[in-house]
Amino acid sequence: MDPTADKLAILELVAAYGDAVNRRDGAAWIGCWAEDAVWCIRDRRIEGSAAILQTWETAMAGYADVHFFSHLGRLSVTEDTASGRVYTQEFLRTTDGDRRTQIGEYDDLFARRGGSWVFTARSFRIRDTV
Repeated sequence: MDPTADKLAILELVAAYGDAVNRRDGAAWIGCWAEDAVWCIRDRRIEGSAAILQTWETAMAGYADVHFFSHLGRLSVTEDTASGRVYTQEFLRTTDGDRRTQIGEYDDLFARRGGSWVFTARSFRIRDTV
């Protein structure tokens, strides 16, 4: 495969993920994940796309507004798998009106499935909250 095309496709995946968060589009968001994906967030490990989507929808219900921005900091592609790090900045307003800015990072694993790149594992860490 073409390494440049693979990197572009992964960049597009990261962008599609962020766009889905900002639009609160669960179908588009979970479409970025493999069915057998793993999401590690805080002290939780969620396995499988159905459980991942349910967890995300429950979390998103607590926010009136979410503005999610991300950029890919590192990417290594080998054939049909890749690893990378994505840095995030989120501007959040809860349904109670509380506001905070959250800075975080994902350590990611990607795979080409059915000709498209998807997340197979995402491990999120909060780096700072303001």
